[in-house]
Amino acid sequence: MKKLYARLLKASYPADPELLAASLPIIQGEVVPYAMSDPGARQIFFFLDEQDGTMFSITLYDTEKDLEHAMRDADSEHRYSTLARLGYTPVDARALEVVAGEVAGDVAEVDFTQGNS
Repeated sequence: MKKLYARLLKASYPADPELLAASLPIIQGEVVPYAMSDPGARQIFFFLDEQDGTMFSITLYDTEKDLEHAMRDADSEHRYSTLARLGYTPVDARALEVVAGEVAGDVAEVDFTQGNS
């Protein structure tokens, strides 16, 4: 069976709701395409945890080698400067192996450009 690998990145985000709202189009328009340009990147999702003021992303990769490449980027000046520009603070970066899951074949396409509502 084919294995999948994942990178989890976590950052604290601005407490100001307007700054947070202003960062979301940049994440969708710049950060997502940059992450998806990684070799072997298959999917990326960003999650907002309003209870502790953090956002995390999970990116799925085809191979362990692809994940290793992506983890080097997780500790790069590009990531840190992008986070700083958005007013975010890096918290954590982890490499994970996906051990179970399923994606429905009829999942409707989601329009992330509309922000979080």
